[in-house]
Amino acid sequence: MVLTAIALALGITAGTALAATPQYSGDFSWRATAVKRLANCASTHWYNGTQQAAASTGDASTGSKLTACDGAASDSYWDGMHLLAATALTINGRKVGYRSDQSCPTKRGFQYIKCWYVGGKTKGNPVITVSILSTGIGGQDVAVDWYYL
Repeated sequence: MVLTAIALALGITAGTALAATPQYSGDFSWRATAVKRLANCASTHWYNGTQQAAASTGDASTGSKLTACDGAASDSYWDGMHLLAATALTINGRKVGYRSDQSCPTKRGFQYIKCWYVGGKTKGNPVITVSILSTGIGGQDVAVDWYYL
């Protein structure tokens, strides 16, 4: 019985091995590395639920309450995949129309995660919105919509 339990545990662990890198498609702007890292970090924190305890009310894994990723644009740690118990992360980038009000692009999918002014709120820098397209036990699909200021 003990051997069966050990074999079962090893099988489950092997089935939840992490993929080395997320899969990317679409357009991510000239700041592609920073945009991809921010999207990976935000969607990972949301998927893993790692910031849920940070807020006394509301959802700490979205919007202004998600602060753990604010330095992710320059952190190579976010070039890899870090979803817990998942084997797939796909991130799709899409340029959207310019917004003269300089607000965040509208979310695509069912869950808004975070908006950033990548490189600051300066003309020529991208504004991105990270949102979840789909999620499940095997991983998730993430959307990044952006435009240049």
